[in-house]
Amino acid sequence: MKSVSASEAKQNFGELLAQAAKAPVRIVRHGKTVAAVVPAAWLEQHAAKVDPRLAARAAQQEKVREREDKHRRIALALLTAPAPQRKAMIQQAQQMVDRWQAEQLCSPDYIEGWRAWLRLPTAELAKVMTCTDDAWAKPMRQNSPFLLNT
Repeated sequence: MKSVSASEAKQNFGELLAQAAKAPVRIVRHGKTVAAVVPAAWLEQHAAKVDPRLAARAAQQEKVREREDKHRRIALALLTAPAPQRKAMIQQAQQMVDRWQAEQLCSPDYIEGWRAWLRLPTAELAKVMTCTDDAWAKPMRQNSPFLLNT
């Protein structure tokens, strides 16, 4: 494993990241290893061995990121689609919410939340679906009525 001093790591952080993308790099301060920078793939592969809770947390965070990305793509599709296609996408989502309610597939809180969101103007809908600051946005994205699989 390659080693660099802490001051070298600080001064050449970009280079350190480039090296660490290929293989782990040890950071040494006063002759002692104080940290290591490892490729993301290595971390994902070894995290479960280090601490299963970390692996579970990382997997959950990845799911959250995937949901955020999916809703960004949906928002972009809504904002760029011609009006008839946009209307069809929203109607399809409303039908899905109706199904959730009829078959009791989802909490009433989420059903009412999505109903309220789907009544918003398109630009506002795109904004709330992709918001990362709102406490309800993350849970709402767990059950999306949109069928876009991109």
